[in-house]
Amino acid sequence: MVKDFVHLHVHSDFSLLDGACRLDRLLDRVKELGMSAIALTDHGNVYGAIDFYKEANQRGIKPLVGCEMYLVKDCKYTEKPPREQHKLHHMGLIAKNFEGYKNLVKLVSEAHVKGFYYKPRIDLDLLAKHSKGLIGLSGCLQGVLPQLLLNGEDARAEGFLKQFLDIFGKENYFIEVQNHGIEEQIKVVPKLFCLADKFGVKVVCTNDSHYVYQSDWEAHDALLCIQTGSKLADEDRMRMPEHQYFIKSRDEMAKVFSERQDALDNTLLVAEMCALKIPFGENHYPVFQRPVEVTVDNFSYIYELCKQGLKDRYGTSYEQDAALSKTLMERLDHELKIIRNAGFLDYFLIVWDFIRWAREQRIPVGPGRGSGAGSLVAYALKITDIDPLRFKLLFERFLNPERVSPPDFDIDFCMRRRGEVIDYVRRKYGQDAVANIITFGTFGAKMVIRDLARVNDFPYAEADRIAKMVPDELNMTLDSALRKSKELRRECDTNALVEKIFDEGRIIEGMVRNSGTHAAGVIICDRPVVDFVPVTLQEGALTTQYSKDHIEALGILKMDFLGLKTLTIIAEAEANIRRSGKDPHFDIEKVSLEDPAAFKLMNEARTVGVFQLEGGGMQSLCRQFSISNIDEIIALIALYRPGPMEWIPEYIRGKKDPSTIAVTHPLLEAICKETYGIMVYQEQVMEAAQVIAGYTLGGADILRRAMGKKKAEVMNEQRAIFVAGAQKTNGIEAAKAEEIFSILEKFAGYGFNKSHSAAYAMLAYRTAYLKANYPLEFMAAVLSSELGNAEKVAHFLDECNAMGIRVLGPDINQSQESFTPTQEGGASIRFGLGAIKGVGDGAALIILEKRKPPFKDFTDFVSRVDGRAVNRRVLECLIRAGCFDTMNVDRQHLIDSLESLLSAAASLQKDKEAGQGSLFDFFETEDSHMTISTNGPKMELREKLQFEKDLLGFYISGHPLDSFCGLDKCLNSFKPHEAEFLPDGESFRLCGVISNVNKRLTKKDNRPWAFFSLSTKNESYEINAFPDTFTKFGHLFTDGNLVILQGTVRKKDDQLRLSVQDCLLPDRLPGLIKEYRFILHPNEAARDFLEKLEAFIQANEGPTKVNIGFSLNDHFYLGGDIPKSLACRMTPESFQAFQRHPAVKAVEVTVAELPEYQKPFRKKRPMQNGF
Repeated sequence: MVKDFVHLHVHSDFSLLDGACRLDRLLDRVKELGMSAIALTDHGNVYGAIDFYKEANQRGIKPLVGCEMYLVKDCKYTEKPPREQHKLHHMGLIAKNFEGYKNLVKLVSEAHVKGFYYKPRIDLDLLAKHSKGLIGLSGCLQGVLPQLLLNGEDARAEGFLKQFLDIFGKENYFIEVQNHGIEEQIKVVPKLFCLADKFGVKVVCTNDSHYVYQSDWEAHDALLCIQTGSKLADEDRMRMPEHQYFIKSRDEMAKVFSERQDALDNTLLVAEMCALKIPFGENHYPVFQRPVEVTVDNFSYIYELCKQGLKDRYGTSYEQDAALSKTLMERLDHELKIIRNAGFLDYFLIVWDFIRWAREQRIPVGPGRGSGAGSLVAYALKITDIDPLRFKLLFERFLNPERVSPPDFDIDFCMRRRGEVIDYVRRKYGQDAVANIITFGTFGAKMVIRDLARVNDFPYAEADRIAKMVPDELNMTLDSALRKSKELRRECDTNALVEKIFDEGRIIEGMVRNSGTHAAGVIICDRPVVDFVPVTLQEGALTTQYSKDHIEALGILKMDFLGLKTLTIIAEAEANIRRSGKDPHFDIEKVSLEDPAAFKLMNEARTVGVFQLEGGGMQSLCRQFSISNIDEIIALIALYRPGPMEWIPEYIRGKKDPSTIAVTHPLLEAICKETYGIMVYQEQVMEAAQVIAGYTLGGADILRRAMGKKKAEVMNEQRAIFVAGAQKTNGIEAAKAEEIFSILEKFAGYGFNKSHSAAYAMLAYRTAYLKANYPLEFMAAVLSSELGNAEKVAHFLDECNAMGIRVLGPDINQSQESFTPTQEGGASIRFGLGAIKGVGDGAALIILEKRKPPFKDFTDFVSRVDGRAVNRRVLECLIRAGCFDTMNVDRQHLIDSLESLLSAAASLQKDKEAGQGSLFDFFETEDSHMTISTNGPKMELREKLQFEKDLLGFYISGHPLDSFCGLDKCLNSFKPHEAEFLPDGESFRLCGVISNVNKRLTKKDNRPWAFFSLSTKNESYEINAFPDTFTKFGHLFTDGNLVILQGTVRKKDDQLRLSVQDCLLPDRLPGLIKEYRFILHPNEAARDFLEKLEAFIQANEGPTKVNIGFSLNDHFYLGGDIPKSLACRMTPESFQAFQRHPAVKAVEVTVAELPEYQKPFRKKRPMQNGF
């Protein structure tokens, strides 16, 4: 008796949020049950087909690639089809062979692209067109035949069966029976057997498997709740209550279908009929279509392009008999030979073509990141902008002739115009030949906890607390989190619901949760994409159903069209410079790479807005590095990563004192010279292998890869080759060669791709150059790049303030959409309308369109701008941001009048559209309803400032600290430029405004703490409020609060963070002033001053001492102290009044000494936004 059985109806986690069979668990269970094959039939897609195919083959299980399709009467109806046309039926399809697989791909693709209406659908016509090589199954209870039989429409069922037999052929069509204990199934199964017997059709029994083990049903039930947004306790929700939808054994299936063993055996027949082989490693790259006027072949064409490119780049002819020309000729020939032999000529020409087009359209293109920058051919073709000779970059790191793998150019374009380049590629190669690449999001540990907590009706705050106990580490799992977190283990041990969440979470963890689109990946084919891979639609764009790695394995050309904000910033800064007239022909690509101002800016760590160098850690390293050339920027970027960071002190030491440099062997000196005795780059490892052990560069790249992967068997083999090569090439003894190999192995483990670092360094240098030489134009571009991101805008506004750049508030007649440099009121930047929070680009563009001529007043604005496009909410934001201040109407009066103004404008607009006169005529009449009431109260300064901060990110009308009347400067214990020199543990005092409050719980004992920003008039500081402080003052730590903070300085690795220990409100300020010393002019005004001061002191007794002195020829002649009994309490306003008295020449203020605070004690590693 045959003991094997093949499951032909299985839903993996690629049946998004419906199947709970993660492929590894599924196939391990199939292997455990001794089954020889299994089908994958996900709902309407083949997302998981390649994963399934590969993983099944690895386990010695035959993969049957299939899909459960949605069948309708006519799939051409995609917009509200008639009910009869839309009625969905299920049916299974399985690919017998590669032809069947290709037809399955086309059917699934058509269903998604042309037949989608809630579900991807096909019809019988489409099925008949693409049925060759496919096995058809009649489907589950929702199939056509079961539904007709249940409805008593036996004749129609027979008619449909005949159609299916005509489409597939009797040998390729099977009637499917299932029994999970559902009443309808029990009723229909005998009818299906009768129908099959009548027409001589074979029957297969299947289980509608949605999870692996029967015990998984609870996790699957929770998954369905995640899918539908419901909770487990909901009565009326989707559920599969029979608990029979798992991977059953042959015996378990035999019990259900005991009377028809043939239905079990026929599943083996289906498996035997299938012999699908999916070819991998083939090259399906499109052939580059040369311009019609080009008569030579592609090799000759690229050769000529390269020779012209070398002339443009180096100013030397390929044919010249000069040393440089010879070097260039030899390298070019070497690279082109490898490219040609590897079959990648068309690839290079395709990339050259769309980059050429982008440059012609003035779309900014990046210098070329990744190993592609090591190619002279790419540099000559202007694909990259990094000179591989100047920077000693290796072509073999990009394309290795000894281990050919597809080259991969990562190409950066202007963030805003990247789509134009992709559109060009679509036009050139065909809309159906270009597609985006799908991505899949999976359930991580924290997400599993939050999702399962929700469906179990667990309080959100509790779920959030539990999720935050999971360590923030890459690839963290629930079990790893339990091992690492004592608090989490305690929760699981003491809370049954948390334990349940973890039990179910282990099953769901790692499953696919959703699909998305790769941020940059695009595939290009010379035929429709569906000839190679299945497609779907994501946000209307053709998108593959296979992920990136599978696309490449199938030999399809993948390009990364990356959108890089930095290129957008550089392009806008260039345009600003040209518009300003400072340099009408400015081109960043032509600036010197040895600009002293740029290096000075970097070495002073003024790198906010500078690509790759603006983080606190990078700023600290910039100071230490003392950068003097672009090569050191390349090294800095390569070193600032986990691993190589430990070598930074040695690098700096070697630069400052070359006598400290020591290398293992003299042959390594030249290789490590530029990096002061240490190996920073992968290319150095390759060169060392070549020089020391006689490797070819291709062989050296294989060695580098092997060292990076640390596979013992491969490493032992390579070690032997290296030692033998070192002895043969340089006579190096085995022990020394072993030592050198071990050193190379260590460096290879973390070495960075120099080509990639060089490209990043070029962008870092260019942005530093712009900031150092054209700060106004650069910062305007930086601010414009952050439209819509209020937090980032506020950050860069602070930087403008620190740079002494004045930022003007928005003006309805002067502002553009984004930030613009202007000479209005001196060199400054005008705030853009689109940057106002709550306004946005769309409304800003409409306003600019209507602003011809400029608006005369607010009523003119309301009359000309359609209130439907620029609605009340937008208008309120414009008013509160101060856009109409130049029209001399108070902001509150405009807000109060807005309702009536908009109502009148809407009425007038209606009349105009009805042809009852013009709005212009109406506004000229005296009985206009467009009037602004000025009777009510004006907007208070505090409210005005808060709106400005909220909407713009900075203050226009003043500053909350103005209420301190200058005493904040006296109270602050350090000036902004002194901050970096503050010693760790020193006490501080600062007056400022709190913002960006983030409250957290300690991981150890769930005590609340917070971190926030404190803004003075000139700077913003990061503040920590640890639990003890938070307990006392947490109620004061709210956005917009004006406070005086005292505490201790905390520094690590030159990173400054302040720990608050006392928080005082402004009314405590007078008590912090110990003495005022007024220096008076010895004239008649002094008498008046003294009389007023005496009267004030008598009326305002307090702790602050007052002293008087007189000035004569810049010498102070101090009088006696005012008696202590007459010391006073002087508010900031009173102080300002006396300070401004004509008799006062100067005031000296003595403030209270700072307490000596104990530095907060922590046992564990330093905090990074958390305990």
